[in-house]
Amino acid sequence: MDTRDSLEVTVRGDQEAPLIELSGKVADAEVKKFQRKIDQLYKKKYATIFVDVSKANFMDSHGLGTIVYYHTLMQKEKRRLVIVNTNTDESSYLNRLFSLTNLDKVLNLQKA
Repeated sequence: MDTRDSLEVTVRGDQEAPLIELSGKVADAEVKKFQRKIDQLYKKKYATIFVDVSKANFMDSHGLGTIVYYHTLMQKEKRRLVIVNTNTDESSYLNRLFSLTNLDKVLNLQKA
């Protein structure tokens, strides 16, 4: 596997609102890394969790499903999952993906 294709999952931030940074391909078995991290943070009952997808170059249905799943869980508990995407290129893969799936209207998307 090409190293830029492997998924890197990094947690940053403070105790109030952690940030999960995804870098590379959010796909296939690699999605499990992301699921484990977000689940750990979810169970700690943070009011807000940020997921930065700015450095992700691909996301399959498993990755998207994970985001939608935790967004829904947290919304029911009056908590927030915020997707951060500082990539301003509207034709970039993830910007098009969120737009084509209409998730840009459903998810809490934050652009820089």
